[in-house]
Amino acid sequence: MRIVIWNIDFKCNLLCKGCNAFQGNELFPRDKIDDFIDEMKYNKVKVVSVTGGEPTLHPDLPKIMKTLKEKGFFTHIATNGTNKYMLEKISPYLDAATISLDSHIPELHNEYRGRKIFDIVVDTMKFLKPRVKVLTSNMLVTNFNYDKINEYAEFVNKEIGVPVSMCFPDNTAYYYERVPVEKEQIKAAFKYASENYKQHKFGNTKSFYEEAVLWLENKEVSRCRAGQEVFYADYRGNVYPCFYKTDVKLNETRKWKIYDNNCNACFIQCFREPSIKKPIEQAKLIAGIYLYNRRSDSRAR
Repeated sequence: MRIVIWNIDFKCNLLCKGCNAFQGNELFPRDKIDDFIDEMKYNKVKVVSVTGGEPTLHPDLPKIMKTLKEKGFFTHIATNGTNKYMLEKISPYLDAATISLDSHIPELHNEYRGRKIFDIVVDTMKFLKPRVKVLTSNMLVTNFNYDKINEYAEFVNKEIGVPVSMCFPDNTAYYYERVPVEKEQIKAAFKYASENYKQHKFGNTKSFYEEAVLWLENKEVSRCRAGQEVFYADYRGNVYPCFYKTDVKLNETRKWKIYDNNCNACFIQCFREPSIKKPIEQAKLIAGIYLYNRRSDSRAR
């Protein structure tokens, strides 16, 4: 199943320690939206994950999501959860969403994100939960939350009523050396998730957590399929294998080239988790999240 991670803007309303998107003001061009969506359809893409920057800041986001649904794509958005107004507008065209929440401790999340937004994000998750099929929180593993996965999962599962996704950190992609995190800290977080998979409701497959640990131990893992089954599209409409391989443009023509991927340099979730060839496990995960989001749980209301 072909997936595109579509970065529709380089712009953000937060001041996250590990990102510089707040410095930008770039938007995917309005006059290219329809043509690029048709291009994805032509190349047999099935799932489009809209991201940024902060994608809800793009004024044409409702048009983008509506067109994607009309063309038959499974739609997903990755957002910081601060723009409830825009998320309400696009919810009729949205199948799935991932909202960033890096700690169950308000002060820690706010400090990392550079704004006092914790309560807003929690409220947005509760609002969006009955309006999409699949909703998860997303924790970027850092030096301040790696040893608190248990408490974080308890809060997100019980107080918000959604599963916990964990994003694998990578220094050059996220941190800009301002939020140091050690290899053993990352390993501790993913090892906890894999060993306690049934204790909490997670939003990633167990295989992803297990392979993250193996990769950190320099052991054999599934081959990355970025540029073959998962693609990265930027806010100019260029298609690349992944965030790193931006010197390899795949859509010089309307028919995308297939990248011969032999890279094992990172374990970024967007590309690595879909690369694991376990369709039954992945299907069960999506179905399980759907049912979990809809369970009757007064604690999450």
